[in-house]
Amino acid sequence: MPRKRNDLAARSLRITELYGKDLRWSDAERGLRLTPEAIARLTAEGYTMATVRTGMWRTRRISLLRLEQKQH
Repeated sequence: MPRKRNDLAARSLRITELYGKDLRWSDAERGLRLTPEAIARLTAEGYTMATVRTGMWRTRRISLLRLEQKQH
């Protein structure tokens, strides 16, 4: 059975860039994964968007605020 695309527990993506605090994109800390705990911490720090690696050569920009709302 294939896993759901939006299931964060089954698919911990690597965060490469963050957008927020100073209204510009900045590099994420090395090894940061897209987990519910990381989403809560990053939104508390003022970040709103993230670029995640979805494949070897692919990235995608996602809203941390929307992901946090989906969790509750």
